[in-house]
Amino acid sequence: TVCLVAAGVVAKKLLVQHKIQIQSQISEIGGELDIEKGLQKAIDAKDSVGGIVACTASGLPIGLGEHFFDSVESLISHAVFAIPAVKGIEFGAGFAAAQMYGSEHNDAIENMSGQTKTNHAGGIVGGITNGNDLYFRVAIKPTSSTPKEQISLNWETKQQEQFSIKGRHDLCIALRVPVILEAVTAMVITDLMLQEQ
Repeated sequence: TVCLVAAGVVAKKLLVQHKIQIQSQISEIGGELDIEKGLQKAIDAKDSVGGIVACTASGLPIGLGEHFFDSVESLISHAVFAIPAVKGIEFGAGFAAAQMYGSEHNDAIENMSGQTKTNHAGGIVGGITNGNDLYFRVAIKPTSSTPKEQISLNWETKQQEQFSIKGRHDLCIALRVPVILEAVTAMVITDLMLQEQ
């Protein structure tokens, strides 16, 4: 994780030169939009909780990526799943697109620069950046080490037994993810820009 952040910081500096900005933020914790409320629920339950982290990259040039294996979605997803605890990713409207009509999901082009009225595609069409903000969200699982009593198999006794993990615990590892998500996104975008140049 430290290596990812260090490489991401270097990549991010290069992106600043091109006026590309990458920002991540926690959008929900434990199903709550109010982060403190989600954390408090986990504290009260003496358990851990997961969360959703959103990432936006703005100022991207049109045309980064490829249509197939090296689509922007593929490359970012590959890098994002290297972050421990990531269990899912969605771009633009994501899973909500499955409940939309095509006419509703389509991003109507408004002008010759390619600006669109909406950004349901998350800034990527056909695997290639379209000039809109790149937008995606990742799902972070709750950590398995929790003081709450659980039941599992004891490999020594070969019996199911109650156990509780003692010591210090991360209540929500999603809190640590935004900077790492920015770092891996910066690395992928930098790599794509180097390929173009």
